[in-house]
Amino acid sequence: MGRCTSLMFMAALGCVLVFAGGAARADFLGVYVGGGYWNASLDGDVVANVDLDNELRLDGDAANSFYVRFEHPVPVLPNIRLARTSITDSATGTLATNFTFNGQTFTASQPVAADIDLTHTDVTLYYELVDIGFDLDLGVTGRWLAGEVAIGSAQEDVEGLLPMLYAHGKFGLPFSGMYLGAEANAISYSGNRVLDYALKVGWETENFILPEFGIEAGYRRFGIEGDEGDIDVGVDVAV
Repeated sequence: MGRCTSLMFMAALGCVLVFAGGAARADFLGVYVGGGYWNASLDGDVVANVDLDNELRLDGDAANSFYVRFEHPVPVLPNIRLARTSITDSATGTLATNFTFNGQTFTASQPVAADIDLTHTDVTLYYELVDIGFDLDLGVTGRWLAGEVAIGSAQEDVEGLLPMLYAHGKFGLPFSGMYLGAEANAISYSGNRVLDYALKVGWETENFILPEFGIEAGYRRFGIEGDEGDIDVGVDVAV
């Protein structure tokens, strides 16, 4: 579902702002809610190597995301994180190659309107392994990809359940409320690859009475590579 390469992901450089409120640390019951803005860019190709940027003019747009996280002190049961990210773009471009998509034939130099939607929902089960100034979480994510690719009047859903490994780390800077963090979901199997990671710097309040509040900015890149046998449309896309 999208090959992850450094060149593709450099175009995804952007800012993610997250505002979170909660009432717990790792050792207590707590619910955290956050939302963010992602200045996303698109690169890669779909269908029969049809270039998203040069041919379809799909070069990215603002993406939005939000999450809800529930943590508890019970050692055996995993913590839960639910997240949703909306990635969509529409444009009109000129084709450079002949190809057939969903029973419709397209020819070179033909102008077409195109849409892409890579919206996805994550359900993550994870354990907090370290919580001593440096936090380390490990777990698994089930990502439901529920989008579509449309070229002209031809349209096909981009759907599939992607099982991934999840990791999150955060290092707090003493006496400042500042921290450095990283988060990743990844899987590779049968030629299909998914890599989604973020590097972050942030600030948060810490107390035991009032809800916690934080803000962070960072760099996220998301790439998928797959064929139509798995998600109905062959895509090789990075955001």
